[in-house]
Amino acid sequence: MSARNLLLKTGLEEFLAHGYDGTGIAQILERTGLSKGAFYHHFGSKLALFEEIVARHFPSPLDTLDWDAHAGLGADGQKRAIAALYRSLDETGETKPGDLTRYYALFFDALSRLPDYRVAMQTSYARMIDLLAYALQAEQELSSAAAQMEARNFIARFEGELYLMAVVGMTPVPERKN
Repeated sequence: MSARNLLLKTGLEEFLAHGYDGTGIAQILERTGLSKGAFYHHFGSKLALFEEIVARHFPSPLDTLDWDAHAGLGADGQKRAIAALYRSLDETGETKPGDLTRYYALFFDALSRLPDYRVAMQTSYARMIDLLAYALQAEQELSSAAAQMEARNFIARFEGELYLMAVVGMTPVPERKN
């Protein structure tokens, strides 16, 4: 494994175990056996390492959505696509049971530390909500506000399930219609 990849792997493990503030470059170097010079050859700072780890391991699942195709779907089709997207998060197998709380802690830390990441996540969620709301408004003759609320509530149910899984260690909920 290259030194860069070793730093990324170990950095992820340390950040998950101890959080950003509880992880030092010295810890990472001790575990990897690499020198300080090797670290700074690849990363200008701990924050730069963290940014790359977030980019690799915490991408927005919404980035995988084919937005043009999604926009062309009706409300039911969009709901099915959103449900499939959230089911795929449960099936990645990258996060072991019990680690989900640390994953979320690091995710929220990334939102607060990395403004560009926060904006990208906000933009993706807003886009998904807006597309679903637009389809709901057109098909169900809802007001803009009512369609936005229904779209947000639909997505919030999935987000809430993920959060609940992290808090109480539950397994994913079986597929549902809406």
